[in-house]
Amino acid sequence: MMENMKRYTLLFLTLIGIMAIVSISKTWNYCYNFGYSDRFDSLIHNRSLLTFMSLTFLAGGLLFSSTFMAPMNSKLRRLSFLSTPASNFEKFFSRWLIVTIGYLFAFFVAMWIAEAFRVAIVGAKFPDLEIKFIDLTRLYYPTGDWSGNYMVPKFVFTILIGAYFLFQSYFLLGATFFEKTSFVKTFVALSVIICVYGALCAGAINLFYEEGFEGFGCVMDSFLGFKTDQKDHIAKVWAHIIPAIVTIGNWLLAYRRFCESEVIKKL
Repeated sequence: MMENMKRYTLLFLTLIGIMAIVSISKTWNYCYNFGYSDRFDSLIHNRSLLTFMSLTFLAGGLLFSSTFMAPMNSKLRRLSFLSTPASNFEKFFSRWLIVTIGYLFAFFVAMWIAEAFRVAIVGAKFPDLEIKFIDLTRLYYPTGDWSGNYMVPKFVFTILIGAYFLFQSYFLLGATFFEKTSFVKTFVALSVIICVYGALCAGAINLFYEEGFEGFGCVMDSFLGFKTDQKDHIAKVWAHIIPAIVTIGNWLLAYRRFCESEVIKKL
């Protein structure tokens, strides 16, 4: 952290700047257009801000995960990193903490700093309006039902959290294979794999089942013994379990690849 403090500080300030500029512009325009009319609704605007912050969180997390192998992307940095008196696990875990837990902490700190700028600047311009901080409690509807003032139902929110860590683990794994321009190469590779796999599955199902996906679904339900009233519950359970298993598997595979890469670089 200390060796890369300047770089991390610049990334942190960039994150604050992006969120502050966009959120201030969104709130400024919203207040200008609807601030003094019956159409002003702070909850609708809060939902718009939550959407932007969520997309920024996803993009930032994937981009930062792709820098996992940054300490080994040049000869000088590689020698410095390999000469560090620590085990492979300690080196891997320290990098994992920075790109996973460290990013979560940095993002939310940056978000609240950006929010402070937004509330102060827009509040000064529109003193008659109550400019509030973003309400994160409206990310999901607690009872599981959808409401226009909330982002998604609760079970969808937990599935999206799992999906984020799933894709984050793929980009972290990709960084161990592609040390340079890791994000672009991982994105392309992942897109190709998903498209090819989806096309093969769809082609196989249409080839072997006359009724296509409907027939395949009936066969799977019969094979697994699903009852109609259990299907939704079981589907939700597996939608949480499978991403968690694959995420942990990707992290373990990334560790194995990291150890192999270190040995290759030493040789």
